[in-house]
Amino acid sequence: MKVKRCAGFYLLGFVTVLGLKLYGDRAGSEELLWILKPTAWWAGILGGYSFTYEQGTGYVSHSLRFIIAPACAGLNFCMISILMLIGSFVHRMNTRKKQALWTLLCVPASYTAAVFVNGIRIVLSIELPRSLRNAGEILRNVTQGQLHTAIGTAVYFLALLALYQAGGWCSRKMAGIQNRDRSCWKRVFPVFWYLGPVLGLPFLSRAVHRDYTDFAGYELPVLAVCGGILFVLGALRVLGKKMLMKRQR
Repeated sequence: MKVKRCAGFYLLGFVTVLGLKLYGDRAGSEELLWILKPTAWWAGILGGYSFTYEQGTGYVSHSLRFIIAPACAGLNFCMISILMLIGSFVHRMNTRKKQALWTLLCVPASYTAAVFVNGIRIVLSIELPRSLRNAGEILRNVTQGQLHTAIGTAVYFLALLALYQAGGWCSRKMAGIQNRDRSCWKRVFPVFWYLGPVLGLPFLSRAVHRDYTDFAGYELPVLAVCGGILFVLGALRVLGKKMLMKRQR
């Protein structure tokens, strides 16, 4: 079986992510400069901001009252991307050499995607609350934390869906596969890769500690945003098919 043949590469991807997780949980701003610095630079270019590094804190903009701290480094997105790209596509490679090359390429590709996407998320996290200040009646029941979670979820989830499509295209080209996979599972996989770590792990932690407080502050916004995005994308897909059928008549 293809899956059994790739077991070593799946394990390597898991160990890499586990190592990053253990490292990230203990790392401060200095240890995470390799991802914080390019993220602050990219966000500064996108939004026209100026961030200054403060030791032990991260990149700070006092005028914006915004901090790019270790918790905002985008490391979780990077880890999820590595797992998704290896777990979803390495089995397509028909030689050991290609499997090893694909596995190695997934790490810098995920890092680059994390910096790129996190910069966009930071700009939106700064600009959207500003733009929505006049919509007090609409957002009166939405807390600052819920809005921040919703923005991050929307950006990261859409980015992961796009990265999955890009990974599928690149893996087909690298493996020399001509036919495109049109099964429904291809649309389920990125949802699994995102919601599994983002909701599954916190839920297990809550279950272990029997702490279900502030469920509406994190889990509900994540589910609502992801569900809304999937609904819109599904509706657009159905609408596109109908328009194509009309043109063919």
